[in-house]
Amino acid sequence: MQRPLVLLETLLPVLSGVLLAQAPDWTRRQPLPTPRGLLSVGTMALRYTDSSRATSHHLRYRPITVQVWYPARHCAPHARTPYLSEANFLDSMITRRYLDIPEQDIRAWAGLRSHACLNAVPAPRAPLRGWPMLVFSHGLGVAHAHYTSFAEELASHGYVVLAIDHPMGGFAFGPSGQVLAPGVDSVPYPYPRVLPPLLRDWAIDASYVVRATATRLESSANPSIRLPLDTSHVGMVGHSLGGAAALQACHTEPLFAACADMDGDTFGDVDQAGVGKPFLVLLSEPVHLSPPTDSAQRAGRERLAQMGRERDSSWAATRAKYPDVPGFIVKIVGTGHMSFTDAPFQFPTLLQETGSTLGADRAFRLASERLLEFFDHFLKGEPLRLLRAGAATIQ
Repeated sequence: MQRPLVLLETLLPVLSGVLLAQAPDWTRRQPLPTPRGLLSVGTMALRYTDSSRATSHHLRYRPITVQVWYPARHCAPHARTPYLSEANFLDSMITRRYLDIPEQDIRAWAGLRSHACLNAVPAPRAPLRGWPMLVFSHGLGVAHAHYTSFAEELASHGYVVLAIDHPMGGFAFGPSGQVLAPGVDSVPYPYPRVLPPLLRDWAIDASYVVRATATRLESSANPSIRLPLDTSHVGMVGHSLGGAAALQACHTEPLFAACADMDGDTFGDVDQAGVGKPFLVLLSEPVHLSPPTDSAQRAGRERLAQMGRERDSSWAATRAKYPDVPGFIVKIVGTGHMSFTDAPFQFPTLLQETGSTLGADRAFRLASERLLEFFDHFLKGEPLRLLRAGAATIQ
């Protein structure tokens, strides 16, 4: 069965129409959630070049940017890093109409701060045991910064999170300052015929950055930022197409032990063969508080509802391919596709129009609690409390 794409490019017309239809109500905008873990959070940016693989006709290598979020000794409030770490992010997003968000809304991010400190001294870890690692993969066309809340939460609970920017897949800059976004430099959007090789590339990206980061940070000449890393306990989590890439990584890359997909879909290798390792899927379940206002909106909602039914069937089939391997499929009622980003805190009233009615704090807590329990169990050996293998619905 040829399924519609449950991906950002499918939902952008819906989200964009909402964004452009009304001015945002900033009185209801919320700060990003404070990490609930016991550890402070540090961050640093790393750049890599994988010269063994081409990115496009004009870039015969893969420039990969990684923002590292890690447990730190201390982070003073006045020293927290900007939400968008690179100065030219704002102007480039405006020029390229990032996610069709109006210019004044993007400029409002200039004053946002994260909860992490740049190059903070890492927190100590028990001898002979480093911090478990998680790669975080973005949705198509989305900057890794828009998952800051999840990255900080995971780091505060004792994970080193590598928030990756896949070249030509998210919104990042190359070594010479060029924007590496989907559709740039003759790279097509990944419609079904090219999804399998693209996902394989993203999975290889993830494996590459784990090894490269371990080599760089464990042997850093600067002892204040030397990170003890546990490369025997590595997982991956992603949103939308990045979630599909996470499951692809568990399927093809021996380095990964457990993977989580936030509102992505099954494509290519995983669709045909299953995951083969423990996996968690967090799915949106929109709730619309008012009836459709016109035939176009009604048709859009019906289309998304049909996609949801097909999605449920495909996930059941994927899990059945490895019945003895733990697989957790959790729907969160009142969430939409962009609920698994920072958007509910930045555009709460706008996302309500797409069915994200649960509330930013609660949606984030329900999702992050299950991510943490899943990885705590499969990477740290802690018991399960909320998760049960199979499908579940929460609200």
